[in-house]
Amino acid sequence: MKPAFAEISQIAYEGAASKNALAFKHYNAEEVVEGKTMKEHLRFAVVYWHTFRGTANRWR
Repeated sequence: MKPAFAEISQIAYEGAASKNALAFKHYNAEEVVEGKTMKEHLRFAVVYWHTFRGTANRWR
């Protein structure tokens, strides 16, 4: 399967001062926060969010 955006290289972390529109300003996947990388935290956060916002949610 071909990637959807093959002409765009991997988006990198450049920091808050970056003027690059295609750069992470606050998300550094390899930065360790509370013993886990931000990449590991994001994975959990996405699953957690979709658990409460999914179509089977009764509490909307």
